[in-house]
Amino acid sequence: MSLAEDEVNMKTKKIKKILLFALEIFAVFLAVYLILLPFWPVMKYNIYFNEKIAEEAKDVEEIKKDVEAIKNELKITAKGLPTSEYSISPNRVIIKKIGVNAPIVESVSSEYGLSQGAWHIPETSSPDKGGNTVITGHRFKYLPPNNLTFYLFHKLEIGDIVSIIWKEKDYFYRVKQIKIVLDTDLSILKPTKNPTLTMFTCHPIYSTEKRLVVVSELIEE
Repeated sequence: MSLAEDEVNMKTKKIKKILLFALEIFAVFLAVYLILLPFWPVMKYNIYFNEKIAEEAKDVEEIKKDVEAIKNELKITAKGLPTSEYSISPNRVIIKKIGVNAPIVESVSSEYGLSQGAWHIPETSSPDKGGNTVITGHRFKYLPPNNLTFYLFHKLEIGDIVSIIWKEKDYFYRVKQIKIVLDTDLSILKPTKNPTLTMFTCHPIYSTEKRLVVVSELIEE
């Protein structure tokens, strides 16, 4: 046998060893895969479930921080309310993100209610009764920034916190839906099973053609 043939045989043997080793590794991985396959859906679910719990816990902690910050602001706000504003209504809607800090006015007259602050729509519920509490405010009435109008209402996002002072009690809501409807759409006034805060204002700004609606759910009272 020639030297060249020996080299070819040696290379062939090396290749065979490498292939054999690769097959052995593949066989081990295949065996592990077949063993774990029945358990993988459960393992995957547990991983996803634990991650989801962690995310939800983080969200809850963030909400608690927001609520605590708003609570502190409410204490300061309640102490510093001008007598004239408090005489309009001790009830109040506060949306820290967009600078709203307005009295909630109860009146059969929308013109009067909106001229004084945020108007609580008659025949809708109230925070102490659950159901659907509906409040509306002017989008533009005074030069912004102004705490009585919903000028920056379009800046609200899902998850933002809205606080209500109602009969000297604090209620906290988290925004869950934002939508635009026609001014003739009365579905936003319908009662709800769960405690809900529905707020709306004109859209687009300087127009009464449509309504920008923000629906929030009660998270703490």
